[in-house]
Amino acid sequence: MARITEDELDDIRARNPIADVASGYTKLRRAGGRLVGPCPICGGRTSSQRFEVFEKDQSWACAVCPDGGDVIRLVEKVEGCDFRVAIERLGGRTAIDAARARELFEERERKRLAREKTSADYREAERKRLHRTWKQTQPIHGTIAAHYLEGRGLQLPERCPGLRFAPVMPYWHGETVDDHGRKAGPRKIYEGPAMVGAFIRPDGKFGGLHLTWLREFPAQVGSATLQGAAPQGPGPEERPAYTKAEILDPDTGEVLNAKKMRGSKTGAYIAIQMHDAPRRLVIGEGIETVLSVWTAMHQGGRPLDDMAFWAAGDLGNLAGRANRTINHPTLKRPNGQPQKVPDRFPDLEDPGLSIPGSVEELILLGDGDSEKVLTENAMERAARRYARESRVIRIAFAPSGRDFNDLLRAEAA
Repeated sequence: MARITEDELDDIRARNPIADVASGYTKLRRAGGRLVGPCPICGGRTSSQRFEVFEKDQSWACAVCPDGGDVIRLVEKVEGCDFRVAIERLGGRTAIDAARARELFEERERKRLAREKTSADYREAERKRLHRTWKQTQPIHGTIAAHYLEGRGLQLPERCPGLRFAPVMPYWHGETVDDHGRKAGPRKIYEGPAMVGAFIRPDGKFGGLHLTWLREFPAQVGSATLQGAAPQGPGPEERPAYTKAEILDPDTGEVLNAKKMRGSKTGAYIAIQMHDAPRRLVIGEGIETVLSVWTAMHQGGRPLDDMAFWAAGDLGNLAGRANRTINHPTLKRPNGQPQKVPDRFPDLEDPGLSIPGSVEELILLGDGDSEKVLTENAMERAARRYARESRVIRIAFAPSGRDFNDLLRAEAA
């Protein structure tokens, strides 16, 4: 096959809409304006939203593979074939005259510019909406959220600027459909109290929210404690216990994640304990992980005056983008091919988190109950990315199969 031009590739993509091709491999559904479903490459039994099709971009991505690309890449990955075979299966090349080639190029540029403007406008509007939500929350101390953390053996710093509490927070999932079968906007399937974390961007501005919905355990639907702060008065032994809410998809019965991140978290952090110029900085993936280490150090009488504690939200944000993906040594996709994971080396065009220049010691936390290779690669990638002359970087791993909260609670037992 002679070299195929970009205009010919555009024609193949235009004749094969990504949603149509992906629907032939997996069952897709609408969820909050998104087109999601089980990944046809790595499976998807644990979550039906790991695989997403982006119709505006005519692309796809899987959060677990992790992989993505255009319709040609999808055929390559699902069918285990090379680029040339994938093109043949999509109908092959057709002759394109100069006028058609110019038309395709101009259309591609128009779509790219419109996409960039729409995406930026949407992100900023969403950020402002989320910031208004954040300003309506209340201090976390003495609330259901604080009691939820106490139930996990955690203490809160006297000043914890990144965490607050919302007595009632809606949970949006899927689309509302009117009597004529038309989509009428996002669908609220649940509401209840939530712990709310604020992501702070590298420029110091608010970026988005980390939400954890909570319920009394055992659940007491309609009880007053589900509508606001826990009643004051009873001692800790008499207080209701709180856990993450159990939220079900009304269509499938699937248990949905009680945690959501909205807005932009890339390069942002949740401040568990802040310091204007910290000498030591502790960063972990989750809120409970970082609070577990803060609690252990606080209870152990360790000096914390020169320290800051941040939660990154997830491993990818903590470590930043990888230079490339590599084959996992043991995990396989359904077609028997190795699963791809980000490697240990950072893509230095991605700055990752903005570590203050005052930090002399950086401590990275790796949970032992996360996938081992993925976590180890992320920790080493973060260490390489944030390395500076005279800065000491330490990686602390919880034992295999356990996280830092497991260790804290076992120590207290």
